[in-house]
Parts: sequence; structure tokens; C-alpha cells
Amino acid sequence: MEQLRKVVFFGTHELAVPALEALAALELVPRLVVTPPRAGFETDGDAPPHPVQEWAAAHGVTVRSPRAAGPELHQEVAALAPDLLVVVDYGRPLPAELAAAAARGAVGVHPSLLPKLRGPHALRAALAAGESKSGVTVYLVDEEPWGGPVMYQEELAIGPRDTFADVLPRAGALAADLLGQALVKIDRSKGKPRGKAQNHKIATHTPRFGGQHRKALWTLESAQIYDRLRAYTPPGLLAYYRYRPVEILNGIAMDWVVAPNGETGTYLGLRQGKLAVLCGGATVFGIEQLCRPGTRRLSASDFAHQESVAVGDRFA
Repeated sequence: MEQLRKVVFFGTHELAVPALEALAALELVPRLVVTPPRAGFETDGDAPPHPVQEWAAAHGVTVRSPRAAGPELHQEVAALAPDLLVVVDYGRPLPAELAAAAARGAVGVHPSLLPKLRGPHALRAALAAGESKSGVTVYLVDEEPWGGPVMYQEELAIGPRDTFADVLPRAGALAADLLGQALVKIDRSKGKPRGKAQNHKIATHTPRFGGQHRKALWTLESAQIYDRLRAYTPPGLLAYYRYRPVEILNGIAMDWVVAPNGETGTYLGLRQGKLAVLCGGATVFGIEQLCRPGTRRLSASDFAHQESVAVGDRFA
């Protein structure tokens, strides 16, 4: 790199480490890495190491984990006089004043085909919605969150049985490749980079996925539950049986089973080695593997035997 020398990195989710590796391959190890603190922990000291933090520690890079991008962070970034900010799957909008602190502005990487699925957790959202494709977009960060001009974009196929764990490595590799191309282009150009404007009228937005999205909602149709399971594998969906949590690790929509009328969540018996559970729309979901949290995974038949599951019992 001839013009790009100093980079500050903002990243949180799963594409961040592949992007950091791409930066290192171009000899652009960031001067500073910013990643928000782990959700659910009062301080960074209470939380387990984040993959971004582990990468930074291994490369001797300073990490900041502010709860908000306030004046202190702005001053620290501005003092570095960076050439470019790189924002990868950060999970939150980057304030315009921070982007303005870099001579060449800020470039972002997002795991969707922008303007579709703006916002955090876009890859999980695509899986949960049963999409057959997602993608990776490299865009220029501006005042519209995830809405800046597009530099590079490429589709990523999602198979009908792909889980988050299956798609993530492919998305990470694509993100690293497209970011590398964008950085080379920026380095060779003069002034701030340019891209193609997004069509804001067709933009869609993701929900902020949290623990509630892991819950198996039996009022949904079985195909929708299956897509949610794919989006959250690992760790799987969370349900309750006899007032205690159970993790659903594998399952399938049993389209061929004729469902009776009844209350959703009702256990219908073992069908082809699966725990058949009544879902919305008179559909049936078959649980193949599950466990109580912190215990070993069990097949459906082993769980039914161990827990004495009876027809008519309910999963909540």
C-alpha cells in the first residue's frame, strides 16, 4: 500500500476476524481496534475474550470497547490521523464525526446485499427468513446507517439445509476478498473513494436478534421454526419441557405428517424417530436431537425414554 498507511478498525460480529486477516495480508494492521463490550456483562473484565479482542492481542493492537462512540473515542481516533476507517459487521451505526476523522473517510463491510437487510445480524436474519441467497457488500460509510454508496457486492448462495455455521465461513472468505479489492482500489485512487448510490426506497432492515429470537415459537408453521433453527445453529433453539429449558439441536419440518387439531406445542409421539410437535397452521416439527443445557445431546428416542415423554405433553 502506497497511500493507505494508518487504519482504524471497527468490528464486532463474525466477519470481523476474516477482515482483520485481510488487512494484515496487505500490511495494514490497524493502529486501533474498536469493538463494543459483550452484551450482558457489566465490564470487559467480566466478559470472556471476544475473537476480535483475541486477534488484536495477538497482533499487539490496542483495543477500545466503549459502550458508546463518544467524545473520548473521537479524540483518540482523530489523534491517530488515520487514512481510513474500516467498519466490518460492527452491529451499530458509525457516527458521521468519526468517519470524518479519517482523510479518506470510512469503508464498511456488511453481510447482505444492501440495501436489503440493513442493520445487525443480517446473515442470521436471512436464514431465519428462509432466503435462498444473501451476500456481502463493501460500501462507503455516510450519515445513513448502512446506506452509503456501494463499491463491491457479491451474492452468496444459501442451501435449503444450510445453517449459520455452514454459511458463515463462506461469508467470511467473501468479505475478506471484497475488502481486499476495495482497499487496493482506494489506495490507487486519488481523494475519497466513490461507489454506486443505494436505492433507499427498497431498503429493508433486520431486527436486533437477541435471546428471544432463539425461542421455539410453536405458533409458527414448522417450516418457519426450521428456518429459525438454521439461523441459530449453533447453539440451537430454546424451548421448555416440564418447566425446564431444553435446547433443540437438530430437527426438520415434517410436511408429510397429517396433524390433528390441538394446542400448538403438543407432543404427538415419536414419528420416524423424531419427537413430533404440533405447530401453527396444523403443521408438525420433528425434533431429532436435543438436550438439557449443560448435558450431552440425545436422540429424540433417548430423550423420550429418559424423560418419560408422553403423548399430549407440551413443549413451551
